Amino acid sequence: MSADLPTRNELVTGMAVEVEQENGDRIVGKIGAILSDERTHPEGILVKLESGARGRVEEIAPET
Repeated sequence: MSADLPTRNELVTGMAVEVEQENGDRIVGKIGAILSDERTHPEGILVKLESGARGRVEEIAPET
């Protein structure tokens, strides 16, 4: 995957991110919990959104 994926250190609870779910859908939501222990992951850091959805972070969403 891209070397431009956010690292674990760049992510904080409550931050808006775009994630890719296991089924390939991409959704935007706020981080409820960071599930990956690793600093980086080739497919993106695994998070659980406040909505309960899980996925790997593709990018940090722009603040609205």
